[in-house]
Amino acid sequence: MSRLTVYWPDECDAMMAGSAEAPVIVSFPRHSTAVRSARSAPPKLDVVARARALFENRRCRHCGYPVVQPLELDDALVNKSGLEIPGTATLEGFRCCSCDAEWFI
Repeated sequence: MSRLTVYWPDECDAMMAGSAEAPVIVSFPRHSTAVRSARSAPPKLDVVARARALFENRRCRHCGYPVVQPLELDDALVNKSGLEIPGTATLEGFRCCSCDAEWFI
């Protein structure tokens, strides 16, 4: 098991002057700015294209039934509570609620 020691910057300078072996210094970010930059930017959503696809496929292509369920991938963005944000998942296709026909876009 290794031993981790935490040094303040002035203590480290004094210790390095009196010691032959220099300690390994690991720096950590001071504030949340490093955390914000480490996060990957969410992919840009094309809201207009998604709305057009939902509008164009609002009826079943096979039987004309007006209730159609969108098929989405499991890649939705997640909010701070850990819940999926509606409308952010990738739209893959549609399924008719009457005849169970499926088609992809």
